[in-house]
Amino acid sequence: MMYSYTYLEKEISKSYRDRLNESKKPSEVQEIFSKSILTLLSKITEELGNYEVNDLKLIPLDKQKYEMSEKMKKDPRVAYLMKESDLPAIIERMAKDAANRYLKLVNDDDRTGTFKLSPKRTKQV
Repeated sequence: MMYSYTYLEKEISKSYRDRLNESKKPSEVQEIFSKSILTLLSKITEELGNYEVNDLKLIPLDKQKYEMSEKMKKDPRVAYLMKESDLPAIIERMAKDAANRYLKLVNDDDRTGTFKLSPKRTKQV
């Protein structure tokens, strides 16, 4: 039997997307992604509320887009949810949104960085 948690995804998705869109730095995107997934896990079961931001890492250029810590991967409760529910698809969608925002911020920063050069100043005598 497959468990579905899309109703929880819908509960947090608007606020998640709003926070992603308001983020100004790639590091903020990483934190928003991790915290949102941890919130989702704790809504599924409070027992999973003991993980930290560092247990989930956004990897924007990777095919999967995210990675769980060894501690998380080895947790039988997490393993069960990853196997018996739609949680992997939900995390994948959220990671994809975060990766897109992350890459947009990195690319925009690269482009605007060249226009932020300080003007040449001539020595005043």
